[in-house]
Amino acid sequence: MNLRNCKRCGKLYTYNGIDICPECYKKDEEDFKKIRDYIDANPSATMIEVSRATEVTIKKIMDFLKEGRLILGSQNINIILKCERCGRQILSGRYCEDCSREIEKTLRKGLFNNINTEGSDDQDKLYLRDRIKNNRKRI
Repeated sequence: MNLRNCKRCGKLYTYNGIDICPECYKKDEEDFKKIRDYIDANPSATMIEVSRATEVTIKKIMDFLKEGRLILGSQNINIILKCERCGRQILSGRYCEDCSREIEKTLRKGLFNNINTEGSDDQDKLYLRDRIKNNRKRI
């Protein structure tokens, strides 16, 4: 059993893959539903209006947007979320489509280069044929 302290309230709980306790998670879900319902009913509301009406902090609303859980529609013109890389206006997440694609491309290139250069020493390489041969000798 893996016990941890909740990052929000400090309470001890059994870890289930989420860094907050079940009570805080339930509260988050309730807050999310309040925000989503309010934005759907009031698409022209500002971030401050949403925060006041739902009694949820602006930071938490922004976290839901950045996590991609809360997605703004094109009619939500008074809530502005910007790409953290280029500053372009986005509807959800942290990066715009172009920046996401470029970041993914860079990461893939780095990973591919890392795989190709890893174990370049002949001593570090494993050869399947040699392993099979050694296993046969043991039998």
